[in-house]
Amino acid sequence: MKPEYLRKIESLQREVDDFHPVLRALLPRLPTVTHVEYKQGPSEKGADFVIIKRDEALDEEIYIGVICKVGKIIQSNSEVERQIEECQLYPRFISSGSKNIHLNEIWVVTNSSISNNAQEKIYLKFKSTNIKFIEGEKICSLISKYYPEFWDFESINYEQYLTDTLQTISDTPESSFFGSVGINNLIDRYVSKEDHKKRRHRPLKLYSVVRAERFIFLEGTVGSGKSTLLKQLIKKIKEEYSYEKDYILPVFCQYKDVLEKKLNIENIIQSVLSKYKIQHDGNILLIVDSVDEVKESLEERQNNFRDIVEKVSRSDKVRLLVASRIMDSLQDYEVIDQMFARYSIIPLSTGQIIDFVDKICNDIKITNKLKNGIEKTPLFKFIPRTPVSAILLARILSDEIKELPSTMTELYSKYSEIVLGRWDTSKGLLSQTEYDVISNILVEIAMFMMDNSLNCISISEVQDMFLNYLAKRNLNVDEDKLFKRLIYRSEVTTVNVRTNTFSFLHRSFMEYFYAEGLRKRGLIDINDNIYDIYWANSYFFYFGLLRDNEYLIDKINELKPSNDKTRFLRLFYNGSFYLASYLTPYKKIARGVLLSYIDAGKLYVDILHGNTDIPLKEFSPVALLCIFTKCLSNNYAYDFFKSALEDLSVQIEQYEEIGEHIDYARFFIASTLNELGDKSAFDSLVEKNKLGVLINLGITHVTDDSGLLSTTVDKYLKKFNKKVRSNHDMSNYISKLYEESTGSLRTNLQIQ
Repeated sequence: MKPEYLRKIESLQREVDDFHPVLRALLPRLPTVTHVEYKQGPSEKGADFVIIKRDEALDEEIYIGVICKVGKIIQSNSEVERQIEECQLYPRFISSGSKNIHLNEIWVVTNSSISNNAQEKIYLKFKSTNIKFIEGEKICSLISKYYPEFWDFESINYEQYLTDTLQTISDTPESSFFGSVGINNLIDRYVSKEDHKKRRHRPLKLYSVVRAERFIFLEGTVGSGKSTLLKQLIKKIKEEYSYEKDYILPVFCQYKDVLEKKLNIENIIQSVLSKYKIQHDGNILLIVDSVDEVKESLEERQNNFRDIVEKVSRSDKVRLLVASRIMDSLQDYEVIDQMFARYSIIPLSTGQIIDFVDKICNDIKITNKLKNGIEKTPLFKFIPRTPVSAILLARILSDEIKELPSTMTELYSKYSEIVLGRWDTSKGLLSQTEYDVISNILVEIAMFMMDNSLNCISISEVQDMFLNYLAKRNLNVDEDKLFKRLIYRSEVTTVNVRTNTFSFLHRSFMEYFYAEGLRKRGLIDINDNIYDIYWANSYFFYFGLLRDNEYLIDKINELKPSNDKTRFLRLFYNGSFYLASYLTPYKKIARGVLLSYIDAGKLYVDILHGNTDIPLKEFSPVALLCIFTKCLSNNYAYDFFKSALEDLSVQIEQYEEIGEHIDYARFFIASTLNELGDKSAFDSLVEKNKLGVLINLGITHVTDDSGLLSTTVDKYLKKFNKKVRSNHDMSNYISKLYEESTGSLRTNLQIQ
């Protein structure tokens, strides 16, 4: 044995990070070993590994527990004895819990040596146990025989690569925000497949999705935890990784990095393999994150997606996972759904949010009255059910603030005040002037970064803004102390010490402070830009900061979109703008809700009849109806809008306009009310008994999804279905409404 081999093994200082990866590669290669399970952690029960070895003579399995240590094991090492006792005492589950076993044999393994006294003491204490001692020299011999390529490795290997990848994701602002409260362990996340027919799909773990699909598009709303979910995925891959079989090697990168490298996918993958000296013959999962953080045109984005997919397709062993916020255009989805299997992150349940808050606030003296009132607060009716909402709520409760915010904007506002030091001013730890300076500087930084499409800026740029702000004002503050507080003690921002850059902890914080800047400028111009995916969240926060927005709500209601794309985007955003403006006179909001539903009816009819330039003709009429219905329900199925919708369902009967679009508007209103729990929402609609086939199909699907069906509607639908079954032409026509595009149906027959 070469002396340098032993020196290399003995140089491994960290048991879990250095020595375990070597054994994870070596143990599966040993003769007659059929399987190795890595058990390090709380559930190890004494054994870091469990080896399943085949006894060829008796044709049975032997179960071996492996105890790993770094450094010399001496007689006084009680930790080894404790682990041996646990190996003897506890049965354990293996093979994903399908088999309950007791260990037949124990190996004590070290990268150094085991003293004779230690071996003798262990033998005497555990006379009835089959124990083997494997020292550093034996490890070197086994490696040379069964894992010789190890000696060619330098300090970096597979395990270290996966660890580095996890760290890279942890360095992203969103991931560090979620990770700061241990969300990985507190919230179990699932994804669900999306398709143009909007069929229900069972919840899935992302790990199972990447093993079944080759091209995946993962989408989620702001603060839904996409980066954290990717981190959980890579952790799972790392846990499941074994040298005894092929596995998926994740290669993580930001979308902007892919663009900077001219979409050279092969180069991106090869640079990782070369850097870490990895020889990998199995599948590779290319993970592209943060598509929404790049400012580009629709055409540029679609072309880039096509190019990336085409280049990934050249190798059968490369898979692709793209993560992004929800796109702002159906044209995006026309391209995405052709190339990807699209999955969305399932929102948290109210129970998950409450459970999360309970766990975070476990050590904080929060009154029972406050905790019991969480479920009843309007906050839970208005906020998106995302991790960022849960974390902000938990942070606020942890700070023992008694009032609860009733909108997302108030939630962000209260949290920002806490972390920037508002409450320190009452304790004399921070002056009001210092608090105002930090807040105002963050507004300037946010406006600079948003206006220039930047994810981060250098520390020197932040310092220039800071000093320039102070130079224009006659303030008596400690510049150095205040700058350090801005950089290092603001929990809404983060500093990457490796790159010496400054960024907001989560993009939504940058959008919030940008909105603060808009408020300082005064009234803004209401135009099509408020519906752009890049700006929409900032305007949502802006409306929420003002709250009483009578003038602006009038402007939104009066806005005449310059194109049909904006007409459609209003379905996505107007509801959130009205929610943020909840102090505005309700009749103004109710007026806007009515106009939104009537505009939706008009737009849907325009698409059916080919009177719009929106490229949606490839969707079937039923798919389009489903899209419109879900968009409106997602925006207006809140208790805040319920009374307005109930009044509108009556008022629309006397509306001055008449036409097919009014029938669809009535259907959309009833659909939202049904989702809000009103099982009789469709009664007045079906009593007229003159509804088109599409609306009848829509009522069927909405009530099937909600499970809320009145006797009146039930009888009506049974009558309709009976008519369909007895009419062959109608049955064929309905099939076409599901299967054929709107464009082709419009050419060949009249859509009803």
